[in-house]
Amino acid sequence: MPMENYRRDIISQLPDDLLLRILSSLSLKEVMATSFLSQRWRSLWKLGSKLKIGNKDFSELLVKWVSRSLAISNPQILKSLDIKLIPGELDRNINSLYRFSSLVKTAVSCGLRELKIEFLYTSLELPSIFYACGTLETLILCRLHFADVPPNGSLSSLKTLCLLSVKFSRDESVQKLLSICPVLEELVVRRSGYSNVEIFTINVPSLMSLSIDYIRVGSHQPAGVHGFVINAPSLRYLNIRDRHSNYLLFTNMPELVKANVEAVCDQSESLIGSLASVRHLSLCSKSSNIPYHAGTSFAFLEHLELCTCSSECWNLLSRIITDPLTLRVLKLKSVCSIQFP
Repeated sequence: MPMENYRRDIISQLPDDLLLRILSSLSLKEVMATSFLSQRWRSLWKLGSKLKIGNKDFSELLVKWVSRSLAISNPQILKSLDIKLIPGELDRNINSLYRFSSLVKTAVSCGLRELKIEFLYTSLELPSIFYACGTLETLILCRLHFADVPPNGSLSSLKTLCLLSVKFSRDESVQKLLSICPVLEELVVRRSGYSNVEIFTINVPSLMSLSIDYIRVGSHQPAGVHGFVINAPSLRYLNIRDRHSNYLLFTNMPELVKANVEAVCDQSESLIGSLASVRHLSLCSKSSNIPYHAGTSFAFLEHLELCTCSSECWNLLSRIITDPLTLRVLKLKSVCSIQFP
């Protein structure tokens, strides 16, 4: 290369790792522009294995360029696809949903490992090929209306699922989605005023970690019976912050090691019994009647944190600390970390 051209293209002489860092900070439109700098830049962006796409990147030209570039590349390269769209700004183009479907299909064919979609409270229907994706390990759905799962779907490698303010067609749709995830290990649920499921049923034999956040509902206060039913025999870690549910049912959690529970427990007759196997327990309830069945024993409890926001906590404390000979740490908290109604 002549010295003059070398000086002009000196950035291309930088190590791949550094160039990939530069590319990761650019928008997709800017990444596409770099592909015209040199042959090396044309394929370099694909080594990053991550794509982040917003409304400005969702033109027909850009989507076609991404799909074509990935299609002619080595298979099994795309690790992550992050799509955040504001549908109201896309309605001017009737092909926007087709482009979305085409992009997801291409990603699946490239061995997609992680998919995050934020659709700003609009209905989302994923292409049928997505439900046969055998490489997807992480799925994050945020602020959208999720369509029903088609028959015979299977996300056979999915280990992490995040449902963040997601609206479902009906209550049964939640369990239908969970049922096609046979190796699911981690589930994160964040409910809001947009969420419409009354009884959120979590029946996952393989689940090891569950996090529930039901703190904010906005102006929409749920009516009738609403809450969670949890059956997770392999669960080891439970984190629940819930100030709105009036029904909580916990069953079959014999492997539970650590639990952080901040909730209204009046309807949770099974709560304390389900926590009997824990070693680390943090409990906060504004309830006037925390159920504690006769025969319940905390034989393995080593660390206990108890909120004193309810007068009943002293009764519960006196019953818990008489059971375990293993208790090493006891903390009493006088200030609630969440505000109950």
